[in-house]
Amino acid sequence: MKKSSEGIIKVMMEEMFSIQNKSKNFTQLLTNDENLSENLVLLLLRLKLYRYMKITEISEAFMLTPGAATSMCDKLEDLNFVERVRIKDDRRVVRVSLTKKGEERVEAIFTKFSKEKLEKITSVLIEINALFAKIEE
Repeated sequence: MKKSSEGIIKVMMEEMFSIQNKSKNFTQLLTNDENLSENLVLLLLRLKLYRYMKITEISEAFMLTPGAATSMCDKLEDLNFVERVRIKDDRRVVRVSLTKKGEERVEAIFTKFSKEKLEKITSVLIEINALFAKIEE
């Protein structure tokens, strides 16, 4: 028996929400032992990945106003996890990057997983990304 379009769409929506919830749960697993908000931890992870970000890039990545992104950076700067660096060629441009303490904090987040578990998580995430790439084709 063939499923109706309505039935297919319903299953697709259920799966989308299930994926969204599982992704949120994984993010919470990464951040639950931290005394920082989820967004602050995610910002630390992004800074580790990209080395530095401008406030506009942070606000776009987190879908926040530049003021809210600045506030996030202020909190992390007060904890000495990030620093702001002005570009010599254009002093208006400010890059936010991790301090040594921030780098150590990011590394500590992943110490709750064994190397084997990290490899498994990475493998699954690569698979998921490949599957989503197929959807976009």
